[in-house]
Amino acid sequence: MSALLEGLRHNCHLASSTQAGYYSLCGLLLRLRALYKWEQGLPPWREPEPEAVLDWVAGVESAWEALEDASLTDLQVEDATFAPFQVEELNARLRPWGLAYGAGYTRGLAPTFFLGELVEVRRDNGLTILILGEERARDLDGTPALRQGSLIYARRQALEYYLWDRLADPVQQGDARVEAALAAFGMSLKGLLADPEAHRQGFRELAALELETYIRHEIGEAREAALTEIFPRLLELFPQTRIELWLRALKDALADVSDAGRLAYIIAGRLFPAVALFFAFQPGLYPLLLPELAPAYCRVTQGEWGALEEARQAALRRLSRVADQVRDLTLALADSPALLGQELARRFLAPLGL
Repeated sequence: MSALLEGLRHNCHLASSTQAGYYSLCGLLLRLRALYKWEQGLPPWREPEPEAVLDWVAGVESAWEALEDASLTDLQVEDATFAPFQVEELNARLRPWGLAYGAGYTRGLAPTFFLGELVEVRRDNGLTILILGEERARDLDGTPALRQGSLIYARRQALEYYLWDRLADPVQQGDARVEAALAAFGMSLKGLLADPEAHRQGFRELAALELETYIRHEIGEAREAALTEIFPRLLELFPQTRIELWLRALKDALADVSDAGRLAYIIAGRLFPAVALFFAFQPGLYPLLLPELAPAYCRVTQGEWGALEEARQAALRRLSRVADQVRDLTLALADSPALLGQELARRFLAPLGL
C-alpha cells in the first residue's frame, strides 16, 4: 500500500494544483477547507483553528509550485505497474483489499483521482455502481458521484463534506425548502448548526438519501445518450468558456429529468426531503434550463406529485430537442470551430442571457 499511496498522493497533489485555477476564490477556499478537514480526519461539522488552516494552505501552495513541471506518475500495486487512468485494471487488483480507485477528468478537463474503502457494489442493467466509504487519497475535487463509462462512483464521505458546506452556507438560512428537508429527519437548520454532534444520526440519514439521488443522476446520465457523441469534442473545443458551463449544465439537467434519472426516482418514491433539497441546491443555470419545474414544486408542497411528473416530462421533451439541435449543429460545423462557437452562443446561450 505504501508504494501505491505515495504515487497516488503525488497525482492527487498535481491534480489539485491544476483544478485550483478553475474555481472562484470563494469556491477554492471552500474546497481547501474540506480537503484540510479530510486530511486531518475531522468530521464535516468540526471547524478547525484558522491559523492551522492558513499554515496548511501555505504549505499546499508551496507544494503545488514545486510541481509546476511535474507529470503524473504510474502506480505500483504489488509487482505490477499501472498508468493513472487504467481504472479497470487497478480496481481488479484492489477489489480483494476492499478498496476502489477512481480517475477521470473534471471541470476544465483537469484530472481527478481518489481511493476509498469499497462498502458496496451494485449492478443496474449493465452499470456497475461502487459505493465508497472512508477515503485514503483524494484531491481538491470532492464531487460526490461521477460516472466513467459503465462505472459509477458514489462517494459517501465526500458527499457528507459537500452537504454540510451547503447547509452551513449563510445563504441557506431562512430557506423554507431546506427547513422542510431537515424537519423530515427531526432537525432544524438552527439546531443542526448549533449542535451538530447531537444531530449526527439525522444528518447522516439525510446524507444517505442525498447519495441515492446522486446515484440516480449518474444512472440518468448513462441512459440519456443525446449528447454522448459530441460532448467530449465540445469540451475539447471550448474549455473554460461559457459554452462549457452551459453544456455541462444542459447535460446535467437532461440526466436529472430523464426517465431513469434523479427526479423520476424522487417522484416515484414521494421523497419530499430530496425534492426540497433538489430545488434548494439547484445549480445556477437550472432555473434557466428547467423553468417548468419551480411552479410544479409549489404544488408538490400541497401533495400534488403528478404536477411535478408532468413538468419533468415536458422539460425532458424540450431539452431533448435542444440536445438534438446541438448535435446536428456540431456535426455540420465540425470543420469550423470558430463558427460553431458563434452559432452555439447565438442560438442557445444568448436567449438565456448568457
